[in-house]
Amino acid sequence: MSDETKSELPATTEDEENTILDVVTDLTLDSTIPAPIRRNALKAFDRLCSALIDVPVGALERRSAEKRSESEARIRIREEITAQIVQQVKVDPEYALKAGHKFAEKIIREQLNLDKISAIAANELKNSESNNPTDPDTSEPNKEQSTDSTNQDINSGEEKTIDDYWLNIFATEARPVSTEEMQHRFGRVLAGEIEKPESYSIKAVKLLGELDQKTAALFKRLCSACVVFGFFRIPNSEHIIDAGVLSLGGSAGSNALSKYGLGFGQLNLLNEYDLIISNYNSWFKCNLYLLGGGKRAFLPFEHQGKYWNLLPLSEQENDLELKLSGVVLSRVGRELFRIVDQDPMPEYTEDLRKFFAEQNLNMIEVNIP
Repeated sequence: MSDETKSELPATTEDEENTILDVVTDLTLDSTIPAPIRRNALKAFDRLCSALIDVPVGALERRSAEKRSESEARIRIREEITAQIVQQVKVDPEYALKAGHKFAEKIIREQLNLDKISAIAANELKNSESNNPTDPDTSEPNKEQSTDSTNQDINSGEEKTIDDYWLNIFATEARPVSTEEMQHRFGRVLAGEIEKPESYSIKAVKLLGELDQKTAALFKRLCSACVVFGFFRIPNSEHIIDAGVLSLGGSAGSNALSKYGLGFGQLNLLNEYDLIISNYNSWFKCNLYLLGGGKRAFLPFEHQGKYWNLLPLSEQENDLELKLSGVVLSRVGRELFRIVDQDPMPEYTEDLRKFFAEQNLNMIEVNIP
């Protein structure tokens, strides 16, 4: 067989499993990753990944042997139970064999889903740490960078461990997830929880598992239009104060946002999933602060993955507080906001600029180091 023919052959499931194994084990053995994160990752992947996975660490060889023994024991038990069922219900052994095969296929598919999600989480963690390099010996951030909350926990000795019950719920919700987009979302949630336990509530995990394709697409549209007020540039641990879609002077409950695909019916659907709060005309509060040189600006906000400031267009004294109304994300919605890839919404962004201009404010993009 020629090399050209070989390259055209599809990858086997075994090849895919080996790739997943490489990604997961590379992370758990990477000394540049802070030790607490590696410990959480090892705990999560040991729980979620296939029993066929052996982590090549001497201290874990016994655990790998135990997992293989458990797998073999389950096979023997299943065979015995199948034989007992055949005797008790008096069905054709061939029928029982086919049912067992179907069950085995389901288990294998679900396990492969968990393995893929684990690999995505490992890549997310690897990319996160490459953007925020640390000293491999001390697991402390470079002095030139801001200290994130994860490293604050490390330095203060208050290391948090990913919760066993959380992992159980996560595994239950993630097993049936077979679409690539949803696997990436679950992978990001897992990575965030490994890096900073208690970032994602159990309710958020369950809700993510319940989202159908239509609702997920609608939530993505909502997130793409969101204006986010919070503490920025604290790597991997942004604290969102408020997040939502401004109704631009109208009433969201009266279809003011329908031109952006966020009409009253769509908002009701998001509310049913507890992704937004039930009052579609909630208030955002934004305070003025002193820039320097006597100039004032409002606290920066995030929109479309960029940071913006609102600067008064005239020298007149503005109110110290700006009140804005719109649709506000719930606590669960804020948790899931960070795992959503946003789509461009140039029409809404331009209307947002015009709305602020009517308030005598100039919306300008800023760089926050």
